[in-house]
Amino acid sequence: MKKLFVLAAIIGILALATACGGDDGQGPTAPGGELPSDDVLQEIADIATDVVNPYLTATITLGNWPPDTAPAAELALFDGFRDIMRRQFPNVTVVPQFFSYTLTSYLPMARGGTAPNLFQPPFTDPQLLISQDLVADVTDALAEFGLLEKFSPAYVELLGYNGRLFGLPRDGYVLGMHINIELFREAGLMDDNGLPIIPTTLHEMAETGRIIRERTGMPGLVFPASETFGGWLFTNMAWNFGAVGEHAMQYQDADGNWRANFTSPPMIEAMYFMRALRWEYDILNADATTTDWAGTHNILGTGRAAMNFAANDAVAEPTAGRGLPVEDFALVPFPAGPAGAFALTGGTAFMFAPDTTHDQALAILHFLEIIGVLPVITDDTVAAMRAGAISARDRGVPVLPPIPAWADEAFIAQQRAIAEEFSNVDMRLYNDFFDSLVDGRITLRGEEPMFTQQMYRELTTIIQRMITRENADVLTGLQQAQDRFQEFLDDMVNR
Repeated sequence: MKKLFVLAAIIGILALATACGGDDGQGPTAPGGELPSDDVLQEIADIATDVVNPYLTATITLGNWPPDTAPAAELALFDGFRDIMRRQFPNVTVVPQFFSYTLTSYLPMARGGTAPNLFQPPFTDPQLLISQDLVADVTDALAEFGLLEKFSPAYVELLGYNGRLFGLPRDGYVLGMHINIELFREAGLMDDNGLPIIPTTLHEMAETGRIIRERTGMPGLVFPASETFGGWLFTNMAWNFGAVGEHAMQYQDADGNWRANFTSPPMIEAMYFMRALRWEYDILNADATTTDWAGTHNILGTGRAAMNFAANDAVAEPTAGRGLPVEDFALVPFPAGPAGAFALTGGTAFMFAPDTTHDQALAILHFLEIIGVLPVITDDTVAAMRAGAISARDRGVPVLPPIPAWADEAFIAQQRAIAEEFSNVDMRLYNDFFDSLVDGRITLRGEEPMFTQQMYRELTTIIQRMITRENADVLTGLQQAQDRFQEFLDDMVNR
């Protein structure tokens, strides 16, 4: 009977959403499009709603909530999870708050006590947040959930300090390339099997992009040369030109001080190539210097560019988010360079605002368990995972195998089984990406160790100069960026 109450509650939520929508002659509609399918509703209804803990008392603000502009099906799914949480933990109040994390937006909120209890920073930021006391220690809450032994050593190092933990992994990613197949088709770049002819090297990418520009009039590559995004993506390109090892962009000298190294031969070659993408190959989007990360997905998804450097964790953006059908989308490995084939690996964490209490942390973990993102396998968590996969499929998001975030083989196997059951894609468009992670074609590499966001910002500034001034001096630009970043390192970490 309690499960029926949950189903009725979700239907009530949907009725309210449709009542608030417009009328196009086809009856009421909800913001964001179609509503959850019966399959999704049934999976949620199968989650038990018996009271788990009537004593846990907390109000939690969840920054992982979808925005009001999200598809109605996604919003209703989260509202259904909130109703389950209310029934299982009657003295916990869930306050939804969509929060698109950036370091600059989070810092004043954390210091002013207005940050959501739960937020989602990229893996570049946890150590900085921990060092500044801007996140809560949640070790004891994680221990109560039995999660400590399921952390991989890498994530303990990433999210911990001095034996304590300040967050948990949400998911992992590997940088590759998103493909708009329709533009490849229009450019005649399809093989005999009806698959796009994918470039495997950076120079092949440039030539492919030039063909697409000539035959379709659209940019071959969308590149976000704004804020920190351009430097972030350029870093992976530079690795593949050889900016690793003795030519690494950052290194420690004999005294233990950190040194910037942007003027090595591989970095210079990579920046010349970046400049050539604009002036020789002419494959970049015209508004690159003002295009941000969200903009790249919009441009690719709406057919205004053919390729985009992006990862497995962003496949929803150009598809469900921008209307690109899953059959016209592919995810492929990051192109190799003349000196190697590296791919950035990283991810997103769940972290907790500094004023989060132990009870709030426990309540948040219970909510994360309800939505199926913790490595806990029960009938209820499997139902939540299935609901998420069905909802993604129904919204036109590619349902793909996960890149594991936890050291729990049973949980990983369950994730993979659900992804296979509800797959909505031709895996031939993705196999190269996933196979490259294990067959040696790609070497996974984490981000540079020190203040990467600041490093990306400096490199982005130089990229902007390279793609807006045809004869911009590469060495001078890199030297200026190196000097500025070195000054930053000297101020922040060097003795």
